[in-house]
Amino acid sequence: MKLTKKGQISRYSRADRNSFPFVYILIALPVLQFLVFWVYVNANSFALAFTNDTTHAFTLENFQNVWANVTSFGDKFNIPTMMLRSLILWATSNILAFPLGILSTYVLYKRVIGHYAFRIIYMVPGLVGAVVWTTMIANICSANNSLLFILQKFGFDNQDAIRMGLLSCKETAFPTLVIMAFVTGCVGGSVIATGAFTKVPPELVDAAKIDGLDFWGTFFHVSLPCSWPTISTLLTLSLCSIFVADGNVFLYTSGTGEPAMATMGFYLYKLAVDISQSTATVLPYGYPAALGICISLVTVPVVLLGRALLNRIVPTTKV
Repeated sequence: MKLTKKGQISRYSRADRNSFPFVYILIALPVLQFLVFWVYVNANSFALAFTNDTTHAFTLENFQNVWANVTSFGDKFNIPTMMLRSLILWATSNILAFPLGILSTYVLYKRVIGHYAFRIIYMVPGLVGAVVWTTMIANICSANNSLLFILQKFGFDNQDAIRMGLLSCKETAFPTLVIMAFVTGCVGGSVIATGAFTKVPPELVDAAKIDGLDFWGTFFHVSLPCSWPTISTLLTLSLCSIFVADGNVFLYTSGTGEPAMATMGFYLYKLAVDISQSTATVLPYGYPAALGICISLVTVPVVLLGRALLNRIVPTTKV
């Protein structure tokens, strides 16, 4: 039943009732996907963290192993170093590059000369798949490539990197990954930011011009405050990956993490892949499940604190 405008109760029409099955099916698909791939998967992972892999009994041994690896700095995949690398990649992409991306997106939104060409240039990295993108970068950074030839012209003389390539030399592998994170971070969120800028009321922009604000004054005092809810949401969502940013290390290193490029995101993915490909009778999923819970416990306060700080950085203007 439904209420009419006069407040009277009337029955749904036959046409309305005939559309109900289609609507229910349409809603059931995403609900089922959420229940299976989010609720069930996360509940199962939570249970595995407290389960002995062999006896399936309740245990805290998996968390003890996580703590042992946290305090062990001799392992090639020691957790503090990998978390630090992930944090550096995240900061490079979101603290250094993302603001530049927002500024450049605003410039393009204002339709400067050549903005159509630059929009296409900005769109291309997002359209290219991760495998293709990393393959191109790996080839560009390989030995006997034009990039190394250009770097040598500017005084680059690391013989190991010249002989093996930037991503194969221990001294240059991770710095190269950081540079790639900066480049890709400059174009991240440009489409969403453009949509946010288009929602700024034109009368506010006109009023700013009448008050004497120039191009950048309009940006900082009108466009940015009006678009800040969208931009801060993007940054808040990115905080969820602050300690597990992987930088496509698995693809760059063919699953080895060498030389000195392993991150937490790579490590978790590698653990899951190695266990799934194992032929052993007992599959030790308990340790990565416990590690994931520990990282989540560290990440949640960071996300909440970051959200609170983002709400204070720029005063939000409702439009």
